[in-house]
Amino acid sequence: MSYLPCELHCHSVHSDGAFQVKDLLNTAKDDHLALIALTDHNTMSGHSELDDSILPSIKGIEWTTFYGHMLVLGAKEFVDWRDAVPNNIDEKIKQVKAVGGLVGIAHPFQIGAPVCTGGRWEFNVKNWGNVDYMEIWHEDFNRISMENTKAVDLWSSLLDKGHKIAITYGRDWHRIETSGHYGCTYVDIDGEVNQQNAIRAIRMGKTVASTGAKFFFRLHRNGNTYAIGETVKKGTYTFSFFTDVHSREKNSGAEEVEYKTIKVLTNGQKVVLETRYDERHVRLKFEKNSWYRAELWGTVDGKSYPLAITSPVYCE
Repeated sequence: MSYLPCELHCHSVHSDGAFQVKDLLNTAKDDHLALIALTDHNTMSGHSELDDSILPSIKGIEWTTFYGHMLVLGAKEFVDWRDAVPNNIDEKIKQVKAVGGLVGIAHPFQIGAPVCTGGRWEFNVKNWGNVDYMEIWHEDFNRISMENTKAVDLWSSLLDKGHKIAITYGRDWHRIETSGHYGCTYVDIDGEVNQQNAIRAIRMGKTVASTGAKFFFRLHRNGNTYAIGETVKKGTYTFSFFTDVHSREKNSGAEEVEYKTIKVLTNGQKVVLETRYDERHVRLKFEKNSWYRAELWGTVDGKSYPLAITSPVYCE
């Protein structure tokens, strides 16, 4: 399999969603998603209703606290979220990791109190090495959101410090929407589409956050091929881009979208290469102690935005 559209942040009637679990699965299947994660607020009670014969899924939970929301995927045991406070979050994350859980930061810059108490990430993480991924985009793309811009900046600053953190897009799916432009996370799932393989791919950093277009790359050097999320040595690499701007067009909004360029960014979000959006192959020299990610850029109603962002590759 190669970069399948997934939704990793979903809710049901077991918390504040409108979906019965079966209806969520069928709606996601009708939406041509390959996999979802059920992440109800502070409960796993809906897990018994998940049915992989309808659609493969990940059993998750959204820790919903006064200090931020944390997505926990695939934990083999329950870890109590109720005593999580800013200064013990590293220990709580360690407990999640000990039972096989994947840890993600949900919408870190969502508007906080008094509108949505706890929606903004205010935990004092010291060991970012135990955080697997971050939601850099969330909800719909019909409005310009500084929340998303700040999330990308936070993630990039962590990459600059040497942390290897994957990215996702979170629809934060609660109900059937009648309008809006909704993206997905493309996950490079190797083998059967199931919880185990999806979690493995996310943990390895094989993800792309997208407004819809399918966009990813592979690297080639000296007869070897490398994928997003991998660590490589210093040298010159050929990027092979795959870009399908028509993927998931049915989920676009009323905006006029035009694809323009591909950018490759490195430390400090410095653009080190820019080429046409339909370019297939480019060469770039990688420097030591750097990360490299690709972004698909275009205009939305005439204004320039990133429309897909990959997780990085890393140069040791």
